[in-house]
Amino acid sequence: MKILSLLVIAVITTVLFSFKTRENEGTRKHQSVFVLDKSLSTLGWKGGENESYFHTGLVKFNEGSVLMEHGAIVNGSFGVDLSTISVNDAGLVKEKQDGLAKHLQNEDFFNVAKFATSKVTVGSFKDGKLSVTISLMGADIKQDIPVTVTSNENGATVKGKFDVDFSAAKIPGTQKVEGENDHISPIFTFDLNLVLKSK
Repeated sequence: MKILSLLVIAVITTVLFSFKTRENEGTRKHQSVFVLDKSLSTLGWKGGENESYFHTGLVKFNEGSVLMEHGAIVNGSFGVDLSTISVNDAGLVKEKQDGLAKHLQNEDFFNVAKFATSKVTVGSFKDGKLSVTISLMGADIKQDIPVTVTSNENGATVKGKFDVDFSAAKIPGTQKVEGENDHISPIFTFDLNLVLKSK
C-alpha cells in the first residue's frame, strides 16, 4: 500500500512538473525582446521660465530594450545620452543654439562631464500610462507617463507628450537665486517617439 501511494505521488509530481514546464514554454513563446532603433527614435524637450520664455530641442538615446508579453510592456530600460542635448529654437541662429546647448551640458545645468547618461527604467503599461523611473544626477524620479503603445511581431512604438518635475535632482540652473524673481522651472516637457525593433 505504501509503495502504491509513493507511485501515485510520483505520477502526480511528474504530471504537475510537465504541466508547469509547458506553461512556462507557452509564456516564453508569447514574450518578445525589442531593442531600441536609435536612428528613428527621438526625444524632444521644452524648458524655460514659463510659457512665454522657453527653449526647445532634442536629446538622443544611446541604448535600450523592452520585454513584451502578449503585446504588452513588462519591463525595460533606456539610456539618454545627455552629451547630445541640442537646441532648435525657431528664430535662434545656429551659433546661439550651439552655445545654449553647451551651457545646458556644463555644470550650470546637467553637468554632462560627471553625469553623462540618464537611465530610464521602465515598468508596466496600464490604463494608458507607462511606469518609469528616471535616474538623473543621482536622483530617482518615479512617474507614470501617458503614452500610446503599438506593437506587432516585428517591433513596437511608444509615443507620448508629458511633463517631468526634476526638482529632486536639484539641477543647478533651476534653483532659485536669492534676490531674483525669475528662474528656470524644474519641470520639463518631453515629446517621446520611441521606435523598437525585434531582436
